[in-house]
Amino acid sequence: MNWINALLVVILTTLATMFAAANEGHVAVGFANLTSGEVPLYVPIFIAFLVGFGGGMLSLSFSRRKHKMEIERLRQENSLLQTEVNNLRNLPLQDET
Repeated sequence: MNWINALLVVILTTLATMFAAANEGHVAVGFANLTSGEVPLYVPIFIAFLVGFGGGMLSLSFSRRKHKMEIERLRQENSLLQTEVNNLRNLPLQDET
């Protein structure tokens, strides 16, 4: 699995470098009455990508935490039920006569 991750990093880095080389035109970025100087076009695009990636990772971490807590609760419930089943198996059988 590690070689797949390494290959993915190499491919994405290559694509990002090619994108940056192809988009060297300069733009002025303005947001909420704030303006920047002239920056290469790829800079605001990469910043937007990183902000979106960070937001996605933050959202994923909250979701993952919720699921891990649910898994732990279900494991505890399963353990209690397994104990109960084992206790019931060890009870002697009784005749109803």
